[in-house]
Amino acid sequence: MSERTKTPLTPVAQKFILHWGEMGTRWGINRTVAQVHALLFLSPRPVPADEISSTLAVARSNVSTSLKELQGWGIVKLVHIMGD
Repeated sequence: MSERTKTPLTPVAQKFILHWGEMGTRWGINRTVAQVHALLFLSPRPVPADEISSTLAVARSNVSTSLKELQGWGIVKLVHIMGD
């Protein structure tokens, strides 16, 4: 099993993700769901769930639940990548 990697975020990206999470709570959306959405929105490539978990410092189970919610809304889709 490979070691979790953490996506390096610029200070602007960090601020955007935190702000989007805060805005999500004001719209009635779970903060982590909004932060996962923001991270994926900024990413130029698909991001594995373990990497999302380590980058945002949230539990893997919370990331899984967030991704399922975003998939249900049609905002994100599952992508299979070799070696993942």
